[in-house]
Amino acid sequence: MRFYAMLAATLVGTCGLGAARAAEEPLTCSQAYEKAQEEKTAGRLNAAIEHLKSCIDPSCAEFIRQDCLRWMDQTESALPTVVFSVREDGKDLTDVEILCDDKPLTGILDGKAIPVDPGLHAFTFNVPGLVPAQRQVLVREGERNRIINVEFSRPHKRVALPSATSRAATTLPAEPSLRSGKRTLPYALAGVGTLGVAGFTVFALLGNSQKSDLERTCSPFCQSSQVDSVKTKYLVADTCLGVGLISLGVATYIFVKNHGESVTGRDSATSINFIPRSAGAGGVLQLSTSY
Repeated sequence: MRFYAMLAATLVGTCGLGAARAAEEPLTCSQAYEKAQEEKTAGRLNAAIEHLKSCIDPSCAEFIRQDCLRWMDQTESALPTVVFSVREDGKDLTDVEILCDDKPLTGILDGKAIPVDPGLHAFTFNVPGLVPAQRQVLVREGERNRIINVEFSRPHKRVALPSATSRAATTLPAEPSLRSGKRTLPYALAGVGTLGVAGFTVFALLGNSQKSDLERTCSPFCQSSQVDSVKTKYLVADTCLGVGLISLGVATYIFVKNHGESVTGRDSATSINFIPRSAGAGGVLQLSTSY
């Protein structure tokens, strides 16, 4: 009985050691031959190429090697490749971890094409310090060197806009100059008005003097050039009067308004018009205000 027990233990140990060695040994030519066909049919071309490398070994049978060589050419032609271009703000990156369907594909980019199986793939791009990016790409059988572009950008700091208080503070220094302009404007307009009235007086006197001379010497047979000269002096006089009166009127209005005599809380509109007479000097000044 003891002999049979020892014999059984020896047989079990031998079988177990043989199974372990068989698991460590590579596939045989026939097994690689069959696996290559299965992977190729399923579209896993990368795995099929690995099996085809085993069945083209010189130790395999001639017909197996011939079929595997032919399949190798077909599979390599059908295996697509992609080229990744990853940038950050326009600058090329090389330290990029890329996953294909949650499986590691590469950890560094060198510009070379990478073979992938045909089909729809989810690529994940991991760059240190940045949020991962994902791309879904349909890779077609036989497609070579397809470029897949990915652009990263770091968030830019926002520039804080000045608050309403700070904007008001920056506009405060401008008030003195505005007030100064309001104070000096009436005086400037008054000066323009004075010059206008003076110009009216001068040209009106010249026109009247020349008109009197023509009435004594050539009227009613005076030349048109002589009559036109008189009309021109009257026209200049009327213009000077109009400018002078308007300037004086506006100056008076601004001066009164600046001293608090304007009506607040209501919309008002003021218009000043000068209507010259059709003949001779002078005209009519109209000042109208609506509340």
